[in-house]
Parts: sequence; C-alpha cells; structure tokens
Amino acid sequence: MITLKNISKVYGTKDTKTVGLDNINISIEKGEFVSVMGTSGSGKTTLLNVIGAMDSITSGEYIFEDIHVENLSKSQLTAFRKENIGFVFQHFALMNHYTVFENIEMPLLMKRMPRKERKKQVKEALKKVGIEKLAKKLPNQLSGGQQQRCAIARAIVAGNSLILADEPTGALDSNTTKHIMELLKKLNEEGKTILIVTHDEKVAEYTNRVIHIMDGKVVEKIEK
Repeated sequence: MITLKNISKVYGTKDTKTVGLDNINISIEKGEFVSVMGTSGSGKTTLLNVIGAMDSITSGEYIFEDIHVENLSKSQLTAFRKENIGFVFQHFALMNHYTVFENIEMPLLMKRMPRKERKKQVKEALKKVGIEKLAKKLPNQLSGGQQQRCAIARAIVAGNSLILADEPTGALDSNTTKHIMELLKKLNEEGKTILIVTHDEKVAEYTNRVIHIMDGKVVEKIEK
C-alpha cells in the first residue's frame, strides 16, 4: 500500500539546515496496524506528515498504491488526502462552535454527499464509536475521551482506507487510552490500515509492528 524509498526531509538553508528524515525506507501493507516510536525531535511526526501528504520531501520516492505522491501538485495533494487519508490528532482538531454531528459530517459536506446519505453515515459512525447520544453536544461539553471518539468517527465517516493518528492518546488518562486503542484495533480488524505515532510503549503494544526512529533514521523494526 505504502512504499517510502530513500526519503529525506531537510529544513532550512545550507547554513542552518535541519535534517528531519534521513534516507528512510519503509513499506506498509494494506490492513496493517503500525506504530512509530521515538523521542521528541526524532522525526516521527515528520514521517507522519510526509505519509499524510501534509509535508513535502527533499528527496526520495513516496508511492501510495500506484501513485507517486512526491510528483503531485498542491491541488492534487489536497484531492489525494481527501480521497485516501483520515487524520486523528492528539488535541482532537474539532471545531468548537459545531456540534458533534456537524464535526463528523464535515468530510461528507466536502464530498458534496446528499443530506439523507450524510445523516445515515454520520449516525452509523456515531454508533460505531459509542457516542450516538452526544450528537447534539458541542466539543467543550465532552470529556477528552469523548472528543477523541468524535475525531475518530470523523475519520471513519470519510471512508478512507488509511488512518493516521498522531499521539491520539497523549492528552488522555490510562483508562480512556485503553478504550481508544481498543476502538482503533477494532477498526483495524474491520480492514482499516492504521499508522499511529506514539511515545507510549503500552499504546504500541496494541499494534502489529513497531518502527523505532532516532535522529530521522529508522533504527529498529519489530514484528510481533
């Protein structure tokens, strides 16, 4: 599904350059549940941003199925993200003035889906993550775990095959973390490919493979 060949990402100019990724080679198969671990500044979030087509690369090849992502224009990258990738972030990235229902509905509005079908799909996503009774609430009326479930439902409803999660449990307590990871694991078992960036070994234990990064380089790949 995903192949990264000799990926490098360098920030800044020649005199002040910072290496974010250094000759990364990774393959992720369809249906995998993979975690990326590393200390702060190791390059793990940069890697996620590259795979999510939110950050360009300096050199190398990024192949998503048959698409050479590094060759896409800005408008093509926007369409690529919309069609292929769902995002889940540590701080939820919900719109505070919109209800839970409206937040989840947003990707479907962008796809110009008819109202009746939008309503059906949002209800199904709400039920899947267990917050169907909270549809009319605003994000600031929810707990952290409920907000993250809303964010996951938004990623689900987009219908994309790949979900990228950047420290999705970083702002949650241990019990809520367990519930969120069990939800992500269930989504993986239903066929979603999931890549999660984390510093938490207990979170990584839920995944099928762990990739360790240090100083922008892959230093270890652990199969389970």
